[in-house]
Amino acid sequence: MQPNNMEPNNFKHIVEVARQRAVEHPDRECVIFLEDGENLAVGSGTSGSMTYQENDQAACQVAAALQKRGIKQGERVLIILPNSMEFVNIFYGCLYARILAVPLSEPAGPQNMEAYLEMFLPTLKVSKPSLLIATTTMVDFLRNQLPPELQKIFAELAISSAEEILAETDQEYSPPEINAGDTAYLQFTSGSTGTPKGIMIGHNNLMANLEEARKFMQLEEKNGTVVWLPLFHDFGLAAGMMGALYSGGFVVLMTPAHFIRKPLRWLAAMSKFKCAHSYVPPFALDLCLKKISDEDLNQLDLSCMVSVTDGSEPVHYLPTKKFNERFAACGLKPDVIRPGFGMAEIVIMFSGSKTGLHGLCVDRHVLETEGRVKILDDDAAEADKKMLVNLGSQMDGHEIVIKGAENQALPEGEIGELMVSGPSVAQGYYENKQATEEIFLQKIKGKEQPFLATGDTALLWKGELYFAGRIKDIIIIRGRNYYPHDIELVLSRVEELRPGCLMAYASGAENESEHLAVAVEVRADLIKDMDVFRKYVLAAIDQQIIEIVGKHFQITPSERLYLEPGTIAKTSSGKIKHLRNRQTFAEEHFDGLIERIFSSQDEDDSGTEEIKPSLKNEIVALFKKVVSLEPDLNQPILDCGADSVVIVEFIDQIETKYAQSFEVEDDTSLQDIIGQIKLS
Repeated sequence: MQPNNMEPNNFKHIVEVARQRAVEHPDRECVIFLEDGENLAVGSGTSGSMTYQENDQAACQVAAALQKRGIKQGERVLIILPNSMEFVNIFYGCLYARILAVPLSEPAGPQNMEAYLEMFLPTLKVSKPSLLIATTTMVDFLRNQLPPELQKIFAELAISSAEEILAETDQEYSPPEINAGDTAYLQFTSGSTGTPKGIMIGHNNLMANLEEARKFMQLEEKNGTVVWLPLFHDFGLAAGMMGALYSGGFVVLMTPAHFIRKPLRWLAAMSKFKCAHSYVPPFALDLCLKKISDEDLNQLDLSCMVSVTDGSEPVHYLPTKKFNERFAACGLKPDVIRPGFGMAEIVIMFSGSKTGLHGLCVDRHVLETEGRVKILDDDAAEADKKMLVNLGSQMDGHEIVIKGAENQALPEGEIGELMVSGPSVAQGYYENKQATEEIFLQKIKGKEQPFLATGDTALLWKGELYFAGRIKDIIIIRGRNYYPHDIELVLSRVEELRPGCLMAYASGAENESEHLAVAVEVRADLIKDMDVFRKYVLAAIDQQIIEIVGKHFQITPSERLYLEPGTIAKTSSGKIKHLRNRQTFAEEHFDGLIERIFSSQDEDDSGTEEIKPSLKNEIVALFKKVVSLEPDLNQPILDCGADSVVIVEFIDQIETKYAQSFEVEDDTSLQDIIGQIKLS
């Protein structure tokens, strides 16, 4: 038995750590779940918190239930659950049974179930699961409401709800032998219908990365971590939940919707539970700046905060600086918000600033044209400078190399592809030898060990990492990955567009969060008379694009470019040149542009009309303007297919317009909101 002040890095796998925590500190809380984002879950047999011993007992129970069902070690179990204590129990139960958990995102709501399953099928085919564990709502749909074309696909897959698994208490757990080199779980890339990849996270990878994160984040026993990021995402799962339990602390858990609806809840939980740590993508800081009022600041005491890793998408200097300045009044220390860099292929992270936000002011033109650093004074003209964010140095035992065109390591100050090696690098992609070789087994001249190709460009300066851009085409919006291929595939269903001449990409000015943009070529026969097209056809196509993307991805393409045939640049083999096209589309005017349409969700709504419409028409008009979708009055607004941040914007506008607050739950419809409005 380990001493009371146990060092988790003395163990060979995460199950040993969890079991020993239950022995050493059985009554110590490990998870506190805020059912509404503010208060502990109560009633109907549920508890608002769970101890290390209770999690251990539940994990053993789940493992025994899986063993009784005949699921063998190494087989896959899909977990499609919201942030909850049930998720924690089920996930750890898979670890205990040496069964590979595959956490996946949930459908946006019952209305989107069929669209979700369409995007989900490629992952199902790759993972070949023995069991799917989901919510009762999803299980009911899969058992009783599947469309005929999907029934055969799911006929041989065992399906259970979390409640059913957790209710099986008559089995005895038989602990398997777990080795450090065993795969612990699969972390699938976020929803690519083309080639979904399951990252094989080994116990040794997990232990190495959690230990480095523990040192970097200054995680200590009994310290709290607030987690609102989804537990199917590596940032929420490995960094947030597992990192806290690895170090002997506790997690204060809420759902992403709780935070998106009211960002104050995140910082209020930090303050209320005296938590020291958290993990957030940059958009979360932007949302806090926008949605937390000066009056709200009075209730926050953030002096307890030690470290918050800011990552999972590019970090911008000015918004982070503004966050630090605004919340300093609440006791936030300048070294708490720590920009970092990581990816699921390295479990969580491989670099991070240990001293807060720092920038490197460089010559923009030299950086963009010559790919190297030329230092400028901070007071240089805005048009000439670019502020790069310091992402810290490499973790102990790991190596970062910037690769040049000839597979050579570049000197400091030069931009190249970011390559990483070390014990945190995952085992590869599940049953995908080709992709594993292409990504995980790259060679650098003069280096013996293999390197992981991140697909990003970066540079090193005085031993510190600075992000430059992306080679790969993944779109990251508010911490979620979107794949251009997925979106383009869905857009190809719009008959008025040219097949194969569609492009989805991330767009956004410097120091602004990126947004989703789509560029589409319109069929030549529709634009023979351009005036007729603009007057009678364009609006209908635009609405189709908004609706079909929203239905499948729960995000609105905030920028839509309509192009003449032949405008999108391609290679000789017909592949879209994403980088070249992005550069072209960033110009205000270019040959072939018919129309560029932006969503109007950020426009000021202060205008007045001479004739006031009925209340229903007024709400419907505002919904159309902000959300850019045709509303169904009786459909839950969270299921309408729009980006959750856009829904928050809509709620904020009606709260401002009618000077009252609205309670929005999972099943709240526009009709419910109209019924809540009290007119003076």
